[in-house]
Amino acid sequence: MKRYGLVLCIALAVPLQGSVCAAAGAESLQVVFNQGNAHYQSGDFSAAERAYRLLLDQGVDSGAVYYNLGNACFKQKKLGEAIYYWEKARRRMPGDSDVRENLQLANLLIVDRIDVPEDPLPVRLLSTAVHLLTIAQESRIVLALFITANALFSIYLLIRRPRIAFWALTGSLVAVPLVLLFAGSLAYKVYQQEYCRQGVIVEQKIDVRSGPGAENITVVTIHEGVVVRVRAESNGWYQISLPNGWTGWLPGSSVRIL
Repeated sequence: MKRYGLVLCIALAVPLQGSVCAAAGAESLQVVFNQGNAHYQSGDFSAAERAYRLLLDQGVDSGAVYYNLGNACFKQKKLGEAIYYWEKARRRMPGDSDVRENLQLANLLIVDRIDVPEDPLPVRLLSTAVHLLTIAQESRIVLALFITANALFSIYLLIRRPRIAFWALTGSLVAVPLVLLFAGSLAYKVYQQEYCRQGVIVEQKIDVRSGPGAENITVVTIHEGVVVRVRAESNGWYQISLPNGWTGWLPGSSVRIL
């Protein structure tokens, strides 16, 4: 369970109606977070879940809250919900080992074993490198590198001392490819977030149907915890695809969109 990482997200979630009101709001949310942790430590996992959900209802967007909420759900044998919130935590804390290990453990408990060919090692390494940082973190890096490259090039143009000009030009030439590299990674993440929606099955058992409606035939039955790609929506039903390429339709209530 994580007791940290909430302060910044609370500050962003509280309406800025004056520093005193903002501080009071942040303090009250921190109290709720601490209460959730206390309930979890005492073994009252349902109360802990309610406390963490209250924070989400108040607009808190924190990896620590998602992680702790996933833990509370897991303790109540809500595997699908636990995986959903751990996946949310992973997107906000991509380098966190606790989140990664919990997801690895949860994946072992999923009923469905969907055989998918493993990506080549270079592809896996590239995917790992791309997802080491969040979109917000990478955006700041791109901005900082862009400013640095322009500042160094300006120094090269303005400074008349050859040695300083040489090093400024060298630094600028190094920064430019780094800007392009991180900008490409950032663009890929934004594309994935906007156009490659994923969801987690939260129903213990659900039939995937050939069309958006219960009258359509069952294509396959899947269980909670499976991560699917969400391709379309119609009349409260989602068209999803499984990791092995199978597609079908599910009721919207059975899927939590990431």
